[in-house]
Formats: sequence, C-alpha cells, structure tokens
Amino acid sequence: MAQKRNLTKEKIIKAAFILADEIGINQLTFPKLAEKLDIKYPSLYNHFNNMDDLKTEMTVSFLKELNLNLMQKLVGKSGSDAIIEFAYTYKKFAFENKTAYGLFMSIPNAENEKVHSLVKEIGGIIRQILAFYIKDQTYLIHKSRALRSMLHGFISLSFLNYFRNKADLDDSFNFMIEDFIFSFSRE
Repeated sequence: MAQKRNLTKEKIIKAAFILADEIGINQLTFPKLAEKLDIKYPSLYNHFNNMDDLKTEMTVSFLKELNLNLMQKLVGKSGSDAIIEFAYTYKKFAFENKTAYGLFMSIPNAENEKVHSLVKEIGGIIRQILAFYIKDQTYLIHKSRALRSMLHGFISLSFLNYFRNKADLDDSFNFMIEDFIFSFSRE
C-alpha cells in the first residue's frame, strides 16, 4: 500500500460514500475504507476519531450540499413555485444520494452542533418559502413540520419499497405537493 500524502477529509468522505453505496453504510469500516483508498487504516484516525465521527462528517457534507442545491434552485421563486421547487429538489437529491439520506436520517441532530445547524438551515429555508402564505409564527412552524414530514415520509417509504400499488409514484408525489399547496387556499 502506498501512503497518500494528499489525503484530506473531503477525499475520505467522498470515498466513504462511494464505498457505502457499494457495500452498505452498516458494512463501512476503517479497514475497508483504507483498502479503497489504498492506505493503512490507522491513517484515517488522523482525520476522524472513529466511525461515528466519520459518519457524522459524512452527514455534514451531505447537508451542506443539499442546502446549497436547495438555495440555488430557489433563487427567484416564491409561493407555490418555491414549494414545488423545494419539494422536487429535495426528493431528487435524496434519491440521487440514497446512502447519504439514510445516514442523515440515522444521525440525531441534537448530538452534533454542525448537523443541528444545517438541519435548522433547511427549516429556515422552508419557513422563508411558507412565509409567503403565513404570517403567524406558530402556524408557520406547524406547516413547516408538515412539509418536512410529508417529504421525509414519502422518501423513506419509497426507499423501503412500501409503495407497491399500481398507481404511479410520481403521480402520488405530485398529488401530495399539490394538496399541500391547496391547503393554503382553504385557510
């Protein structure tokens, strides 16, 4: 094994995601990751305290990329256009990064300040979008939670293959988002 002098946290995280996609996040270990990187596994301890630390940093990386993606897609959008863009961007990103999304859902955000801050950022994005319709802060929080819960529930159930009916999955997603938007006209 050749020692890599230019090993960075970012390179390790990228390799960890690739390997986790291949073997599953629960099978990811420092020795397996070191083999993928063609290094000795103790070198990974120069960058991460342990596997939990690596998984947390993988989650941070995923959330930063997700938030950046959301912000870029939402520029110039408001109202229903912004809700639709947020929902579809979030879903697409989750489906393109299944391992990372699963990891994100397994890391308690209250235990890590970086994760907590990035999750709050997602909530802030949602509240900015929904503020187009809602002025009451408590109601805004409720509707924000409803949207996040719908998206997460749909994505999670899809990943677990719970939707086996003949109805088209994309049609179901469209209906869900349209119904959420329509809920504002009923108020």
